[in-house]
Amino acid sequence: MDSAEIAATLEEWSLTFVGDRSREAARIPEAWRPIALSAGAEDRRRTALSLWNQGFLDLLPEFAEVLHAHCVDVRACITDGSPVLVYVLETEDGDLVSWVGYDPATFEEPAFWESFPEAVRVFLRQVHAGFVSASRDSFGVARPAGMGTLAELSDFPDGVPGWEGASRLSSTRLLQVTTDGGLLKYCLSPDLAVGKVALVYEGDIDPKDFGQELDDLLMLRFEDPS
Repeated sequence: MDSAEIAATLEEWSLTFVGDRSREAARIPEAWRPIALSAGAEDRRRTALSLWNQGFLDLLPEFAEVLHAHCVDVRACITDGSPVLVYVLETEDGDLVSWVGYDPATFEEPAFWESFPEAVRVFLRQVHAGFVSASRDSFGVARPAGMGTLAELSDFPDGVPGWEGASRLSSTRLLQVTTDGGLLKYCLSPDLAVGKVALVYEGDIDPKDFGQELDDLLMLRFEDPS
């Protein structure tokens, strides 16, 4: 498939595709060079997936299976001033849907880092410092450098007015790590056990299992990329 087809799956990104003759090739991480320089989609796919830590894949069993079975290409690109890998998956209906994985060298430790499951920490530090689709904060794990608490993202860093209450987690202690592309926000908090995520929808908070919810979110995007 050509670069135009892939770019069409990521309308919010401006992508510079990096190949063996690209002037941007020197910016690609060493571990990604075989992906950028390879002419074969299967070789690119196999090399990229070999970089993923097994613990993260174990956290997302359904998506891990889909990723290995339906990923048809991986391309090295530059976007947002950073090297990225673009993973292109083909759905059962023949539609294409892509995820953007950022260079781990761009990792910056977010707030409440101790609240992230260990497998997610390894992934963000060593594999991709952000892995998203549709937008820069949805259907995956957002870039840690851009994460913020619900209070910060609402422009009320000291707390969202009217939010605090006896049955709520503080808006200053809920770190948004992803969304469903709409109003549902997925947040980690030091006030929840590691491995739990708070699903926040219009102020309602529902603690759930992080791995299961992230797996479901990724599958939602794969099954309905429109």
